[in-house]
Amino acid sequence: MPANVFVRYGLLVLIALPIGFLLLNPQILRSVWIEKSGNFQAAQGMPNVYIGRSATPQQRSAFRTYVGQARNRIRRFWGSQQVRAILIYCPTQPDYEQYCAGGEGAGCSLGTPWGSAYLILGPDGNDVDVIAHELCHDELFVRLGWWRVKRQIPQWFNEGLALMVDYRYSHPAIWERPDQPETTFSRPDHEPTRPYTHHPMLKLSELETTRDFFGSDYNHTMLAYQIAADEVARWLSRVGRRNVPALTTAVASGESFRKAYQRIEKQSH
Repeated sequence: MPANVFVRYGLLVLIALPIGFLLLNPQILRSVWIEKSGNFQAAQGMPNVYIGRSATPQQRSAFRTYVGQARNRIRRFWGSQQVRAILIYCPTQPDYEQYCAGGEGAGCSLGTPWGSAYLILGPDGNDVDVIAHELCHDELFVRLGWWRVKRQIPQWFNEGLALMVDYRYSHPAIWERPDQPETTFSRPDHEPTRPYTHHPMLKLSELETTRDFFGSDYNHTMLAYQIAADEVARWLSRVGRRNVPALTTAVASGESFRKAYQRIEKQSH
C-alpha cells in the first residue's frame, strides 16, 4: 500500500509541475495555444510560423522574406540548423505584451523545461537581425537543452553569440569573411549601428545570469550587450565559427563551459 501511495502521489506531482509552470507563465501558455488563437494564423508554406491577423500585406511579405534570410544566416553560422522553435509575429504592441512579458525590446525567447520553444517578435521585430538573434538563442537551446543552458551557460555568452548574427551590434566580417574570398563577400542587409561608445567597469563575471544582464536600467543592458559582443567577437576571431558547434558538443558531453571555452581558444593557437 505505501508503495502504491508513493507512485500515486509521484504521478500527481509530475502532472502538477508542468501545469503549475504554465499557470505561472501566462505568456508561455498563450504561446502553447497559438494554434487556437483567433488573432493569429499559420504562415502558408512556412511551418511553425504564426503571423498576427492585423498585419498588413506588406508586413506579411517582409516578415516571410526576413525569416528566410535569418534562417540562412543561422545555417551559415552554425553549419546546420536544428532549430524547432515556433515563431510568433505580433504586429501590434498590445499583442506583443500578451506574449512577451513587459513588451520590451523587439523580440524575446520563451522556453520550457520539456523542450518547447517560442520566439516572439514584436512590432519592431519584423527585421532580419532581430529574427536571426532570436533564432540563435533557440539554436543554443536545441543543442544543449533548456536546463543546461540555464544552469551552465553564462548569459553574456548566450547574448554575445546571438549578437554575432545580429548586425546591429556586429559585422559579418567577424565570422563570414575568413570562409569566403574577398570578392564574394556580401554586405550586411543594412549598415550596422554605431557601437555603444561608453566603456563601463563591468566584468563578465558580473553578467553571468539573466538578472545580472537585464536586471538594471536600460544603459546597463546596452553596456552589457556591448561587452558580451566584444568578448564573443574576440573569441570567435581566434577560434573561427566552426568551433561554435564544437563548444556546444563539448558542453553537451559533460565538459564545463568555462573549461571548453578556454581549451578551444588555446588549441586554436
